[in-house]
Amino acid sequence: MRTATATVMGTVVSLAVPDTVKATVLGAAADAAFGWLRHVDEVFSPFRPDSPISRIRDGRLPLSAVDGCPDGPEIREVLALCEELKQDSDGAFDAWAVGDPPGFDPCGAVKGWATERAGELLTEHGLTRHTLNAGGDVRLRVGEEDRTPWRVGLTDPHRPGTVLTVLTVRDGAVATSGTAERGAHVFNPSSGRRATALAQVTVTGPDLARADGYATAALALADGPHGAAAARDWLNDLAERTGYQALTVDPSGATWWTADLAALLPARTERG
Repeated sequence: MRTATATVMGTVVSLAVPDTVKATVLGAAADAAFGWLRHVDEVFSPFRPDSPISRIRDGRLPLSAVDGCPDGPEIREVLALCEELKQDSDGAFDAWAVGDPPGFDPCGAVKGWATERAGELLTEHGLTRHTLNAGGDVRLRVGEEDRTPWRVGLTDPHRPGTVLTVLTVRDGAVATSGTAERGAHVFNPSSGRRATALAQVTVTGPDLARADGYATAALALADGPHGAAAARDWLNDLAERTGYQALTVDPSGATWWTADLAALLPARTERG
């Protein structure tokens, strides 16, 4: 495999392609994808005091003025995605109620959305088969002629550096949200508490923007009054409605997954 990496959006982003890809092709494609991600970080980072997102959060940029910004169409696209995720999750994902005190922070959707778009750029630059991993949010593509699936290892949140299980994915997205690397960073909007009822949620489906948001929503939902059972019920319903499949790990290490995810798991995998 040929690889390229960059540190952007507060994480390591890695690109892998077959070793038959020319170095010049890989370099040009990686420059385009990583450049896009750096642009997204400048626009959407809540840690940059002068980013449009920070200005929206503190009231310096009213929503009525967003369309006049150079990056207005991208901001509107993310705002629409956040509203879609809020509706799909019955409010468990709410970009306007993040943190203590609650404020505007769309990061739960931005990384997946940006990486999905970066993957499209890679394809446009000739990388029809690739994996793009942005801190555990992975977009995988295969060419029309080569349908060999990718194997995606899921980290065990209770044993750092080890693999919990492996998903077999041809063309799609795998997003993971949890407490192992960043601590309890997801908030339940209704309670304002940090979500700790589940150690990890992984969601897989065709689009990384939505898989990323769904994983964040499930982690938050598990910290509500009905606990992890509510998250599992919602993930089952999500799978039936949309086809997105999920796997969860609780604080004791027990695993659970939606029915159709079994087709992507090793044959001997058992629920905890």
